[in-house]
Amino acid sequence: MPPEILIANASGTVTGTVTVAETTAPVRSAAAVAKGNLVWIVASAALIGAILYLESFDNQQVNESIKKWDEAARLLGADQFGAAMAAVPPDAAEWDFDDRDAFDLFLRKLGAEINSLAEAFAANRDTLTAARDAYNDAISGLAQALMPILVAVIASIALQFFPATTALAQAIGIVGLTATAAVLVLVFGEISALLHALLAAFHTDNRFTFAADSRPGWAPTGSDPDIKDIKIDWVRDAKFYG
Repeated sequence: MPPEILIANASGTVTGTVTVAETTAPVRSAAAVAKGNLVWIVASAALIGAILYLESFDNQQVNESIKKWDEAARLLGADQFGAAMAAVPPDAAEWDFDDRDAFDLFLRKLGAEINSLAEAFAANRDTLTAARDAYNDAISGLAQALMPILVAVIASIALQFFPATTALAQAIGIVGLTATAAVLVLVFGEISALLHALLAAFHTDNRFTFAADSRPGWAPTGSDPDIKDIKIDWVRDAKFYG
């Protein structure tokens, strides 16, 4: 299945799809025709190769990752895990011992930790979404910039068969080739900068902080909340216990 861009309205309902290959198909077709210009015999193959490489970007896989990050953020958010955490503490009438404060403190810190995770997941979702949109904008810009150049090169093909206009056809081919190279360098530069920004966003740890003492099992010795052991005396029924 070719990579595709999901198009949705404000409510999130998908209203259509556009593939990256569909966006660049006119450029590939025009590049194949443009090889009729003598200057473009090799350039056409190189341009088609570059387009095919750009089409290897898998929007479908990125969309699936965005969906998973979004689901994880919503699962850990206030409406899901947060609501479950709120139902954990018993009423004060049921548990009013001296270790209740330590237990409540631990739950508050754990809740803050979960909220930080949810925010981090949401940030990953937003980062991937922005990267996907920026990539597809670059592809659209590439197609819009190259099509007029290729049309001019194709139009010049007939000129090379007449001695009086052969030099003009070659000049158009050279100018078109130079402009095409400049456009490719610009687009690949934008994509390279995009990937570096994406990696930097995923590797940074200064936006979300996680308190060690909200994780008693992994916190350094002495930093765990002081939750005391609870002794429970089970009711013994002679019918079930000998």
